Amino acid sequence: MRYRIERKKTVTVIVIAAVMLILGGAYLWYARNYGNAEHINLTPSKVIEYEYKDSASSHGITADYVWSRTKELMVAGGEDGVLIPSSYMIAGRLSEEEAEESGEYLLSDQARLLMVYVRTSDRFKAASLKNAVLERFDMENESVSERMMWLDAYLYYYVAFGNAEDYENIVSLKDALFDETGMVVPETLQIASYDQGGFVSVGDSDSHDEDTSASVILVPQSDSYSNELTTVQGVELSSVNLMLIKDLEANGLLPEGSYERDLQIVLDGRVASDIPLYAYAYTVSEEGDISYIYSHEVVATVDMEETIAVMRSLAEVGELPDDSYSWIKNRIMNGSSISRYYYIVYGNADGDEAYDTLTDILAIAFFRDDIDLFDRVCTLLGSRVATYKDSPALSMIYRTQGDRFFFTARENLEVCLALM
Repeated sequence: MRYRIERKKTVTVIVIAAVMLILGGAYLWYARNYGNAEHINLTPSKVIEYEYKDSASSHGITADYVWSRTKELMVAGGEDGVLIPSSYMIAGRLSEEEAEESGEYLLSDQARLLMVYVRTSDRFKAASLKNAVLERFDMENESVSERMMWLDAYLYYYVAFGNAEDYENIVSLKDALFDETGMVVPETLQIASYDQGGFVSVGDSDSHDEDTSASVILVPQSDSYSNELTTVQGVELSSVNLMLIKDLEANGLLPEGSYERDLQIVLDGRVASDIPLYAYAYTVSEEGDISYIYSHEVVATVDMEETIAVMRSLAEVGELPDDSYSWIKNRIMNGSSISRYYYIVYGNADGDEAYDTLTDILAIAFFRDDIDLFDRVCTLLGSRVATYKDSPALSMIYRTQGDRFFFTARENLEVCLALM
């Protein structure tokens, strides 16, 4: 009788141990595939209020409609089916003017798409896109700015749906973008070259810390000069994602002090005391000294797409100077568009319309709690909302090329993210 009792106890212990092993294995499998390997806290996103959504809606812009059409036209109905192309041109009036995609898939657009999937709690689509990007994109051949945007979106995805493998990927990507001190790694950049003899330098010693940065602006002595390109090793100021750096440091993924140092580098990139715009890039000497490259593709100009992207990064962390904000607000409120280039010497703008600046300014207005500027940008975007009821792109924001209409992933996804 005693033997039977002992045997029963033994069997019970074995069963309990087996159950615990199964449950433990199941937990490890779940943690590996569905659970976060490390807990990460991101700075909470600012919640958009009804007033802003109502402003956009009054100009024909509704996030749900824009997202529904963008997803249907450029993803589900696209040639790839998972990745989103950079742009899509709808069929024209003539029979030979067929609808066509750009055939270009930008990593930054996939990042925006991933963030929309997370915002809309679409775990399956988000995971499918993430896996496709990791499998099909060669990260080493992507620019720092493209990879930085993907890292930002990947971190956002990880907090919502990520697993241990995702965490390892994030750390690897971070390590490729930052050095051991937390500085963004330089890359090969193309900038406008110049004949030194054809330019004079204009210093602005009041606008920078003389111990950490150089401030020399080269301006042409005449109206005739070359815009040939040359290469340098540097860091685009617009690629320094301050909120991302702040979150990485807060979670122990970058050294302490990384954010404050990078913030100061960006702020010191101001063009001049009386020109509250920002440089295109900076270089770091072997001694650690920082020098700024103010012009991008055209000598003696500020690339407005680049400088406004820098302003957006500053505004997101609450560090955009008031005069920089006033400068851009005055031009939007009193004009109708932003031209691509601002000529430093003459103080005038020129070039094609910089369409991509509008969604950045929309974000800046939101970060600064400026409903007037937000509404003004919505007016400009709303003037390009597709309203033809039979159009496959109804409610999306279009651009024109000749007499054809096309839609960019960047602009439409940015509008979705701004209003969600």
